[in-house]
Amino acid sequence: MKVACREDVTQGKLWAYGDPERRLSKRKKDELDLIRLAEAYPELKSLYPNELREQLDRG
Repeated sequence: MKVACREDVTQGKLWAYGDPERRLSKRKKDELDLIRLAEAYPELKSLYPNELREQLDRG
């Protein structure tokens, strides 16, 4: 069974988060998922846009 790697999951979440056509509630869920991923795997933060990285740095 193939399983997506963390980077692929993160990229999918970033695309969904950045989609202006997506409902706000869904984009906020994607944002929260990205925050959780960065907390568990800090090396993924380098893939994030500046606004999310700054939010994470502020804590």
